[in-house]
Amino acid sequence: MDNTYSKAPLSEVIMGITLKQPVLGKNGLIYEIINAFKNDYPLIRYGNPLEDLEMVDYSLEPKIDYNYTGPVLYRLSTIDTNWLVQLQFNKIFFNWIKKDEEREKDYPGFTSIYKRYAQLAAFIQNNLHSEFPVKFCELTYQDRIFWQEHIDDLSEINKIMKIILPAINDNGRIYSPNNIFSKYTLPVEKIGGYAIVSINTATTKENKQVISFQCTLRGTVKDMLIDDWYEVAREMQNKLFNDSFNKKFLELLK
Repeated sequence: MDNTYSKAPLSEVIMGITLKQPVLGKNGLIYEIINAFKNDYPLIRYGNPLEDLEMVDYSLEPKIDYNYTGPVLYRLSTIDTNWLVQLQFNKIFFNWIKKDEEREKDYPGFTSIYKRYAQLAAFIQNNLHSEFPVKFCELTYQDRIFWQEHIDDLSEINKIMKIILPAINDNGRIYSPNNIFSKYTLPVEKIGGYAIVSINTATTKENKQVISFQCTLRGTVKDMLIDDWYEVAREMQNKLFNDSFNKKFLELLK
């Protein structure tokens, strides 16, 4: 998707690591990180800690242990809010964000985002006085499609995506959805984990209708380097995107 589609509707890319131990909470390391990056990410906000989602058989089970997460999630962003660092005792996340009103802004590319993310992770690794115990890695892509520019009604969504929505045919009168809220999980052996795919509709601040297509790939890093894991996850993201959208729609993105 990075190289094939110059008009890809990417609105957010998230890269993250969950650690087996709450090492960022030891010896004030998390405050060292915040201090080291505060010039580049001067806006600081606070939120509730992120939970873990673990696949158990056919279910995603949320788990949270405040002894591991710490009491708060620190969110550090640039002035323009396009770049975001998220830290808690057992998680390191990095976001690139393009707001709906910034549709013409160029996507910086996977390599550029990953370079900044890797610099953050390297700083943390270099300042740890213990090993860097990775539990799993994550890569999330979110696309937002302004569907009314392509179709008149959501019942025609198969002109954009390879899905068919439920409908009621009442003696020739068709009742079709005006909203979509769906989530799927896909086991992905190649990344040592699974994908969570969400397809939802939303309304922008300008009252425009969008389809949000989001995929999170989450897996363990066993027999490969972290850099290699992200390259494989990127490949899987691109394949999912290509396989989920109509060919004619994809042609419009080139």
